[in-house]
Amino acid sequence: MGYEYDALPDDPDDYLRRRAELIDAAAALPSFSRRAGACELWLSDPARAVDGWEQAQLVFGERSVRVTCMTALSAMVRADLRALPALLGGARYVDDDGEPAAF
Repeated sequence: MGYEYDALPDDPDDYLRRRAELIDAAAALPSFSRRAGACELWLSDPARAVDGWEQAQLVFGERSVRVTCMTALSAMVRADLRALPALLGGARYVDDDGEPAAF
């Protein structure tokens, strides 16, 4: 079972203007695994066995980044998810109910 969160940028207009640049910056995170299309990145600890699911999916939408956690998160992936709000120029995580969430 997965869990979903949204990273809501402090400045959605700036986020949208810089979205392509932000996706490239997120692709430089240590746990970056692969890119699937223009706006979708996958994160997974490279030390993890390759035979299972990747750990997290990032989908860079029009107003936020949707984060879907597929499995238990390694320390590396958690660290990268904690770094994402700063990379976006400031953001906060909320769960599906709009409640604050953190990694």
